[in-house]
Amino acid sequence: MTDSPQIELIICDDDALQRQELAADIHTWFPAFMIREISGARDLQCHLARGVSAESRRIYLMDVILENGEDGIDLARHIHRIDPEAPIIFISAYLEKACDVYDVEHCYFVYKPQKDQRLKAAVSRALDLLEPSRTPLVVHEGTAVHRVNPSSILCMERVRRCTYITCVNQVFKAREDLTKLLEQLPESFAQCHRSYVVNFARTAAFYGTEFEMSNGLRIPVARSRQNEIRRRYSRFLQKEQDLC
Repeated sequence: MTDSPQIELIICDDDALQRQELAADIHTWFPAFMIREISGARDLQCHLARGVSAESRRIYLMDVILENGEDGIDLARHIHRIDPEAPIIFISAYLEKACDVYDVEHCYFVYKPQKDQRLKAAVSRALDLLEPSRTPLVVHEGTAVHRVNPSSILCMERVRRCTYITCVNQVFKAREDLTKLLEQLPESFAQCHRSYVVNFARTAAFYGTEFEMSNGLRIPVARSRQNEIRRRYSRFLQKEQDLC
């Protein structure tokens, strides 16, 4: 039996007092985390250059605006290229930035005046995304066979005889249909339309008739499935809150 990987949470914020407060809160809730404070792009890039060890996993808590006007959204894109499986939580004192963050994959946006109510739930969601599924999703793409981590999947779409599986950093074109794929997936996945499956853990919002995914993609919910999906999504959110 192997030990669980060390979780490293990296706080990217140019305000030293804010970093200290965030670190103190997170340490209270998640004492086993290794917490690292970073003020800007240069420090972050130096840290990324050291690579990620096999014994650790990272979560990034990224302020949208850093020192000297540096763009946290651009830095998040860089993180995804270097550390594609790492969840990113955006945080900002500017509510208008909530729309801008959908230009890049992330798992949560925290408005700083509401951090006492939102931050723990955000980190809990990021931690859930790092948890490896006991069974990978096995899909066939042409002559290739892929083992896909379910937590990396945003959604799936059936188009004619193919299923497009949208993950954090790539899309697979599988021959398996949605029903067969759902049999291999955890309960956070739901078929919201005859042609679509969503991963609740990768959603940003539910509007009744459609989901907004964490990358900004909109997925329709069939009218005949709306009540069932609303109930299932509410149970998922309640379970997520209970973990906090």
